[in-house]
Amino acid sequence: MAFVHRVTQMLHDEHMASVAMLNDLEELLATSGRSLPDTASATVVRTLIAIAEVIEGEVNRHFAFEEEQLFTRLAEFGDAAIGQHLTQEHRAILPLGEGLAQMAHTALAGGFTPESWNEFRAGAGELVERMLAHIQKEEMALLPLLDDVLDAETDFRLSERRGELA
Repeated sequence: MAFVHRVTQMLHDEHMASVAMLNDLEELLATSGRSLPDTASATVVRTLIAIAEVIEGEVNRHFAFEEEQLFTRLAEFGDAAIGQHLTQEHRAILPLGEGLAQMAHTALAGGFTPESWNEFRAGAGELVERMLAHIQKEEMALLPLLDDVLDAETDFRLSERRGELA
C-alpha cells in the first residue's frame, strides 16, 4: 500500500517489518511446538535476535513517536479518541514485548528450559495476536486519517523527526 505522505509511508514500512518478525515468530512456534527449539540453529538464533531487536528498538521508538508526535496532532484536529485507544494498546503490548525480548536474550545465552519455553510460547502467542490486531487498526484507520490531515510542511518535519529517532 502506498500513502501520500512520507511519515505515513515510513510507519507503514515499519509495520511491515514488524509483521515479518511476527511471521518468523509464528514459524518458530509452529515448528517447535511443545519441543524445545534448538538455540544452536541459525534460524532460531536469527528469530530470537530479531524479536529482541524489533521490540527493544523499533516498537518502542514507533510507539513513542506516535504518542508524542501524531496522537497529539490528531487531538488538535478533534480526534483524540483514536490516539487514546491506540495508546492503551501500546501500554498492553510493550510490557509483553519487553518480557519476550528478555526471554529471547536469556534463551540466546543459555537455551530454553521446558518452563521457560512454555512461558515464551504463551507470551509469543499473545504478542502475535495483539500486535497483528494493533497493526491492522493502524493500517486501516490511523494511517489513512493522518494522510488526510497532514499538510506537506508538517509531513516533512515529522518525517525528519522520525528519521532522527531511527
